[in-house]
Amino acid sequence: MARLRALEPGAAIVWRDISALPMPDAPYAALLAHPDDVTPPAARGSITLSETLIREIEDADILVLGTPVHNFTVPAALKSWLDHVVRVNRTVTLSAQGKKGLLTDRPVLVGVAAGGVILGEDAQQPDFFTPYLKAVLGCIGLHNLHVVSVQGTAFCDASAKAAAMENALSTLSPVLSACTEAELSHDIPAPHV
Repeated sequence: MARLRALEPGAAIVWRDISALPMPDAPYAALLAHPDDVTPPAARGSITLSETLIREIEDADILVLGTPVHNFTVPAALKSWLDHVVRVNRTVTLSAQGKKGLLTDRPVLVGVAAGGVILGEDAQQPDFFTPYLKAVLGCIGLHNLHVVSVQGTAFCDASAKAAAMENALSTLSPVLSACTEAELSHDIPAPHV
């Protein structure tokens, strides 16, 4: 975030601790099943939170997610956030032809921490994280995904961890530049995954 702030000193940054989010609840599910329901707002459960999270995405020029990899994929907290923002008739429509995202595309920068090596030619385990995140964000209209990772840090010494961080930061700078230039010019660069 410090590098993004340096590139865009006037940027308004909204921080969201997704580890504190509740899972979507029964009233949320009921309202999705019956969108014409006139349930009063106080009884709508986490649908109000869902709307807040979706508006945060809509208001963002760049979406930045920081997350670990858990058991080959996204952690429960990120899955809960995704369950709140992937909402039929709000961020995605369904038809016989498939799903169509309703959000305007924008750069999505994902900073990933992984103890093992999950990305690249030296990967030691399957990568379900990246294709899953690409698919779920794509279904709501966010296709411009950039993944920057610090990986292989579970069984190494401090100097190897520092080298992994430096490698990630060297990858991050051109990605951030491309994202901020795209935001300013509204020309979305090709995704880097």
